[in-house]
Amino acid sequence: MSEAVREYRGIMDSGDVLSWQKQQRTSIVDFHWKNNPYYRSFLGPWRGSWDEVPIITKEHLQGKPVEKIPSGRLSGYYVASTSGSSGNPFYFAKDKLTHALIWVNIAEHYNNAGISLNDLQARFYGSPLSGIGKYKEMAKDLFANRIRFTVFNLNDAVLMKWVQKIRSKPFKYFYGYTNSLLVFAKFLNSRDIILKDICPTLRLCIVTSELCSESDQQFLEDSFGVPVYNEYGASEVCVIGFGRNQEWLVSDPLVYLEVVDDSGKILPDGEPGRLLCTLLHNKGTPIIRYDIGDVGAISRRNGKTYLTQLAGRTNDMVILPGGKKVPGFTFYYVARAVLEKSNVMKEYRVVYLGNGHFNVEIVADQAIDYKTESLVKKAFKEYLESGLDVSVKRVSSISRTGAGKFQHFLNLEADAVS
Repeated sequence: MSEAVREYRGIMDSGDVLSWQKQQRTSIVDFHWKNNPYYRSFLGPWRGSWDEVPIITKEHLQGKPVEKIPSGRLSGYYVASTSGSSGNPFYFAKDKLTHALIWVNIAEHYNNAGISLNDLQARFYGSPLSGIGKYKEMAKDLFANRIRFTVFNLNDAVLMKWVQKIRSKPFKYFYGYTNSLLVFAKFLNSRDIILKDICPTLRLCIVTSELCSESDQQFLEDSFGVPVYNEYGASEVCVIGFGRNQEWLVSDPLVYLEVVDDSGKILPDGEPGRLLCTLLHNKGTPIIRYDIGDVGAISRRNGKTYLTQLAGRTNDMVILPGGKKVPGFTFYYVARAVLEKSNVMKEYRVVYLGNGHFNVEIVADQAIDYKTESLVKKAFKEYLESGLDVSVKRVSSISRTGAGKFQHFLNLEADAVS
């Protein structure tokens, strides 16, 4: 870890991190071209020009990780997997220095926000309910000084137990999925409870993995009584950005970001497109111009990179019968339009079946009345287009991923194609 700290500090103290990035991106390509048979075959002839480097995807890197790394041996690497929202497993390897740098970088972001990795964390996440996975998570929680609040059941009785536990522990920060924390915040709001009042040690909240709008952030801050930060990243890359108020400071010492259009052409600052990530140190899996699957925009100013927009997954895009191309996060605003006029909806999910057919699943304490159904259909017409087939139904609960992540939108048409 001391080597990683020295490396990180050396980069930060260089005075021009963005220029260093351009040198380092070439160095990491050169390393893999010389030492990684898989990447040499993928890249082809290499004359040192960044413009020659092709975009790589998860599909390119799937398969046995030992076949995609320089040494051909997994010993000495940190190996993990992610399935993301697609459900397709992806195993990746990181060398030990890169793995250590990732944690140094997280510590830097947290220290800048006023907390430490050693502080007591309340973690609002999923967890395996049985088997060895359960005990692995328990061990990690113990080692990382965190107490887990499992998000698979968010009824009032469970949420009241959360309040009681929070009251009894000196938590410094919350960490978890936006939607689960919003459900908790609504529960607190209905009972006039502000968490800072019952847990005075609480300093901030970090949301991750799910869309958090400005209004969501404000509601969480009002309910918890502390600032809310947003963490953006991917397990195969790193914590890519960390910030507040819809702007993320990018982890420049670790990752180089680009934004491209559908044809792979670089887009100017501020223009949204496909996000590409290059992990600048990793001598394991070649995360080089890696299409992470998200849409976003960046800005480089004052020697730093900022993510200025995150618009969701590229595979969340829906092409409507009228030809309109709609990103998945649009359905969040459809739901907000209904929530502002109806007190029925607690949680929701929009499922696209294809050919203009949508199912809207709503968790509610009472039956879905005509008014609510009409509001949903009106919002679809306003935000999307007229003539869509929209079915609204009440459900008792909405399933989450194995990690507890909530998906507001499912594109079954895209899943069927892939």
